[in-house]
Parts: sequence; structure tokens; C-alpha cells
Amino acid sequence: MKKILILSGIILLFGACQESLEDRAARELSDYTKKNCPTPVINDQQMDSVVYEPATHTIHSYYKLLNKVDNEKVIKANLKQIRAAQLKDLKKNTWNKAYKDAGFVFRYTYRSGSDPQKVLVDETFTQKDYK
Repeated sequence: MKKILILSGIILLFGACQESLEDRAARELSDYTKKNCPTPVINDQQMDSVVYEPATHTIHSYYKLLNKVDNEKVIKANLKQIRAAQLKDLKKNTWNKAYKDAGFVFRYTYRSGSDPQKVLVDETFTQKDYK
């Protein structure tokens, strides 16, 4: 009987230590941002941060566009292709599988490197987009 009580206590203890997917997202994305952001510039873009927004279950990535891609006219003229490329990348990535399976929202905000107040692209994808 004593062994059963001890075993039950251990099971309850380990069960209580599991974090929710939301808590995991907040922790992992915060850790990633602290360790890796801003990222190196690749193809004239740089990730500034990625955060979890619990009120909307959104993983929100913030980028800066630099050099020749920091061009509002070019961005506006190619917005459909940009959105399609973002969605394709979201669908093929495996790091976010658990979040996609749980129906999280993914949002991407790209700001101008020369004028950080100017948002050049702001796209949001829900489960109906990426499933």
C-alpha cells in the first residue's frame, strides 16, 4: 500500500510539471529571440524577433527588409507572390508542426530597414490557410 501511495505521488508530481503548449510556445520563442535575434541578414532580410501572443494564439515574427528589397513599390507590386511564398514556407516547415496541429495563427510583419515605423508587409495565416 505504501508503494502504491509513493508511486501515485510521483505520477502526480510529474503530471503537474508538464507545461501547456501555450507556455511552451512563449518560452521557446522568447529563448530563440534572446539567443538568435537579430539574425544574420539573408537575402536582404533580417529577423528582429518572434513572440507568442497568448490572447490570439499567434506566433508573430518580426522582420526588417534591407537594401534593394526595402522598396515599398516593389513590395506592393509583388504582394500576392510574397504571401504565396510565406504560406508555402509555413506549410513545409516542420519546427512548427505541434503549433499548426493545435491551430495556432502565424503572423509575419516586415518593416523597412530605412524607416522602421513603416510596415511593408503584414500577413496573417490561420489554420484554414495552412491545412
